[in-house]
Amino acid sequence: MKAQIASFVMAAALVVSGAAQAQDFPSKPIEVSIWAAAGGGTDVTNRLLAEAMQKHLDTRINAVNRTGGGGGVAMTHVWNQDHDGHSWLGASEAMQVVKVMGYHDTGTPDWRWYMVGGWPGVISVPENSPYKSFQDMVDASKENPGSVRISHCPLGCVWHMKALASGQAADIEFTYVPYDGSAPAHIAAMSGEVDAVVSGIGEQAEFIRAGRLRPIAMTEMEPFDFPEIGQIEAVGADYPKVQEIPTRQWLGMAIPKDTPEEAVAIIDEAFEAAIQDPSIQEFAQERLMVISGLYGEEAEAELQKMENAMSWALFDLGIATTSPDQLGIAKP
Repeated sequence: MKAQIASFVMAAALVVSGAAQAQDFPSKPIEVSIWAAAGGGTDVTNRLLAEAMQKHLDTRINAVNRTGGGGGVAMTHVWNQDHDGHSWLGASEAMQVVKVMGYHDTGTPDWRWYMVGGWPGVISVPENSPYKSFQDMVDASKENPGSVRISHCPLGCVWHMKALASGQAADIEFTYVPYDGSAPAHIAAMSGEVDAVVSGIGEQAEFIRAGRLRPIAMTEMEPFDFPEIGQIEAVGADYPKVQEIPTRQWLGMAIPKDTPEEAVAIIDEAFEAAIQDPSIQEFAQERLMVISGLYGEEAEAELQKMENAMSWALFDLGIATTSPDQLGIAKP
């Protein structure tokens, strides 16, 4: 009986202690494990977000780059910490394919997502390219299938998916050429190694302004007004099936979904305030980023659609070797 009472008292003490920790959140510095390398969009966005959010949290937020494993290294580190709200994941749309690619055991439903924003995709060609429009590329591909070469980031990345969606929507065959990232993909296009490149409008902005790349179409349903350049037409205007692979770039953060509700509420409030912070707004305006601000259930619903579509597309292409249905990922 004494042992039972002792066990009950100990369990009760743990419950009270856990509740107290949640109520005291944050009780120590927060760490953001950024899955991507320093200097890129994911890194810069998360560091800005951390600075903006710590204004509304009574603690410091430290950002650390933990690269490798397609995001699996950072995800594993965060997942192995206490799920108390003090360890965050610096995330992007790459997290929606980690499960099907075998980089991590968790998927979209296991995390709570906070989407700052991202860039819509754009197809651009070198300044001296004979292609003046997306339709020119389509016509050339119909005449000579596979003749138009499009560079993008690694296989399975969002821009690969955007390029693939554009080709499938127009029912033509492009040749997709992967590079280690958007930077070398841009160089390949500007040097004439490929005919076009697909990446985010913000990533290409400096090259477009310098006249080294010429945008011919957004890989979206809506056109885009580029300062000093004018409106860039959308692939979806003539080929609405481009939206059948519902993927988009997003940059932001995530926490394990089983984080205590009291901590989640405080993080939610700080995120809402940070999205309105002048530093985030100015960054978005300068870099042509489209602010999202989605989080929680709304963000999860959108990202689950992305995970489903991208996972099955990667499997159908033979890039992912495990069938998504074995992982509980529904077919779109």
